[in-house]
Amino acid sequence: MISTYDVAAFARDLDAVVAEEGADHRAVVERAKPLLARLLADMRWLDARYAEPRGGSVQYLLHKHPADAYSIVSVVFNTGYATPIHDHTTWGLVGVWRGAEHEERFKRTDDRTRPDYAALRSAGAVVNLPGVVTHLLPPDEEIHRITNQAPHPSCSIHVYGGDLNGRLRHQYDPATGVVQEFRTSVVVLA
Repeated sequence: MISTYDVAAFARDLDAVVAEEGADHRAVVERAKPLLARLLADMRWLDARYAEPRGGSVQYLLHKHPADAYSIVSVVFNTGYATPIHDHTTWGLVGVWRGAEHEERFKRTDDRTRPDYAALRSAGAVVNLPGVVTHLLPPDEEIHRITNQAPHPSCSIHVYGGDLNGRLRHQYDPATGVVQEFRTSVVVLA
C-alpha cells in the first residue's frame, strides 16, 4: 500500500503556506508543523537509502523548492553522535521519525556586536521522540545541539527556509564564547 501523504504532497502544501505567509516565518512554521507531523505519521514513502547512516551524521536532500524558498532533508545521526552547538540562519522544522534525539537549546546573551564572540545561556533541553516536531526561528530560537541517545541511528526530517547546502552558518563554544563559521554539505542520491 502506498502512503497517501508523501513528500510530494507535503511540498505542495508547504508551497501554499510559504506563498501565503511570505516573510512571516513564525506563521510559516506554525502552519507547517502539523503538516510535517502528518508526513511523519506514515513514512513508507521514504526510500531506505535516505535513512542510512554515513559516519557520524548525514543529510539527504529530498526536495528543494525551485525558487529556494525551502528545502526538505532526511537527517541521520549515528548512535551517540552529537552536533556542535550551531545556528541555521533561517527558519526551520525538525520532525523525528526514528530514534530519540536529545535537543539542547541556547540563547545569546551578548549584544551581537562581535561576529567572532557569543555569550550563551541554556534555554532548556528535551528528548524528542518519534512524531515530535520542533521549530527554529532566528535570531532567538535557532541555536541548539542535538545528540542521538538511541541505541541505533536516528532519522529526522528537517525543513529549512532555503537550501542549507553550502550556506554560511555558525557553531558556538559556550566555554570560550568563540564563534566559528561553517557550511553544511547535503548528499544528493540519484
